[in-house]
Amino acid sequence: MQISYPVLYSNFLRRHLEDGGGEVPSSRETEVLKEQKRISHFDVLVKTEKLQILFDQSYPAILVSLVACALLSAILWPVQNNELLIPWILTLVATALVRFVLFMFYNRLQPQGEGVLAWEWPYFVTLFMSSAAWGIGALYILPVDSQLHQLVIYFFLMGISGGAISVYSANRAMTVVSIAFVILPMTAWFIVQGTLLTVGIAISGILFSIAAMRTGKILSLTLNQSFTLAHELKSAKEHAERIANIDELSGLNNRRAFYENGKILVDYCLRNNEQLSVIIFDIDHFKQINDKLGHAAGDATIEHIGQILQSTIRKSDLCARIGGEEFAILLKPSVLDEAAQLAEILRQLINKTPIAFQDEEFFISASFGVAVGISDLDSLLKRADSAMYKAKEEGRNTVICDNEMPSPMSGGHLNEK
Repeated sequence: MQISYPVLYSNFLRRHLEDGGGEVPSSRETEVLKEQKRISHFDVLVKTEKLQILFDQSYPAILVSLVACALLSAILWPVQNNELLIPWILTLVATALVRFVLFMFYNRLQPQGEGVLAWEWPYFVTLFMSSAAWGIGALYILPVDSQLHQLVIYFFLMGISGGAISVYSANRAMTVVSIAFVILPMTAWFIVQGTLLTVGIAISGILFSIAAMRTGKILSLTLNQSFTLAHELKSAKEHAERIANIDELSGLNNRRAFYENGKILVDYCLRNNEQLSVIIFDIDHFKQINDKLGHAAGDATIEHIGQILQSTIRKSDLCARIGGEEFAILLKPSVLDEAAQLAEILRQLINKTPIAFQDEEFFISASFGVAVGISDLDSLLKRADSAMYKAKEEGRNTVICDNEMPSPMSGGHLNEK
């Protein structure tokens, strides 16, 4: 059901008029706030995409971990106490299962945008569990009497750490945690043994860890730069589209965008046999504002009008600045009564709300023309434009409805042409 303007904005109008209007933020101030929010949101988007990569790559990581566990268990089975191997195997399988369930729920829920960030901490916890199961678990299953099997275990741990570089490089902190908890426990054990061989192995493990973390850092920075560049290109494209379609001063659609989208709106109404309303209004004595107060005051006036329209017009309707001080609104679907009431609401808001300029305030007015029908856009605009000029002739600061469509509105500032 289409929400009517009288219901939607009667309280809004009454509040503005009762308190004598109110300061309307300029479109430039609004743009500054939007830019600050965009920059903050930009960082969140990059972080979100990096976390998304982690989840996408995690299923292969679980599979590799289980395969490595099976191979290492087969190698150690003849030389190690099974009562030690079995709990370790069950621990790794349990952590893999927990991670699998987490990833399954994530893919089922498919969080979007900033909602992805809520899954970062659970992911980190399960990664810590898996890394600890390998690193600390290796000490638990370590055959103390076989240096060959100790080296085999250490090589497996290096392989797991190497895999962490590719899987977790999207998040540098997770890469460091994974490598540290997998490699360092057994590295410390080798150092404690104190022999030349074990210390040499430990040093090689430390050097490997440093190189792996360094590689992870480079990959993480590269990914971050890639995401940043992608978002900058997207932002630049959106900005270019905005420049092409948005009027800089008012923040509204420009003439080009109005005609392009207006024709689409008209075609829709023609196909569905629905009436389309057009409101055109022009700021009264705008040239005098520029001449007496300067062009900066004229710019402030355009910004003021743009802010009022943006806070009043429904998203389903089309609003634009189509000339220097001329604005147009397309309402779909609507009748003349509703369009005339909206025009009157806007007339009063524009007339009663002060414009702050250089520590002073001044007031303006506007003349409105309204037309309704089922026809092409140019015809509707000509009728509304003619009604607006009639409003100018009758003293300005009024609303004139085109006489080709009957209207029960009369009295006050609402008149029929």
